[in-house]
Amino acid sequence: MAFDALSAILPTKVFFPGSDEFEESAKSYFTAFENEINPGCIVRPSSAEDVAALVKEFVSSDRKFAVRGGGHTPWAGAANLEGGVTVDMRGLSGVTSRDDEKSVFIGAGERWRNVYQTLDQKKLATVGGRVSKVGVAGLILGGKSVFYIAYP
Repeated sequence: MAFDALSAILPTKVFFPGSDEFEESAKSYFTAFENEINPGCIVRPSSAEDVAALVKEFVSSDRKFAVRGGGHTPWAGAANLEGGVTVDMRGLSGVTSRDDEKSVFIGAGERWRNVYQTLDQKKLATVGGRVSKVGVAGLILGGKSVFYIAYP
């Protein structure tokens, strides 16, 4: 599978086997079986525009891809793709207040620890993960159980 189109679209954000960025991402999953999967390349978008460009390319080329949030999905192949494209969303992190200061935007690559710390400072709460190292996107999209603390 050729990855030239992806490199042309996001030239500084597509990483191949052997590069430091590729190795860090490919070997940093929570589960060993995800670490054993070898994608053809890893793309690390850092903006909504990057993601839109990737989606447009994936749709037009019918290219298979996997999306990685925090890297804690507990089954092989959910957030990594053998020989394919893995989109590493960790470049899209952050918890940003909305204008009303009663809600926030949470980046697709964020982990629950940062979300809870930020919300606590703002006296806000959310339903989320019980383990602070778990990624927000995977837990929400994966449909796993959540934990909520109600304060009196």
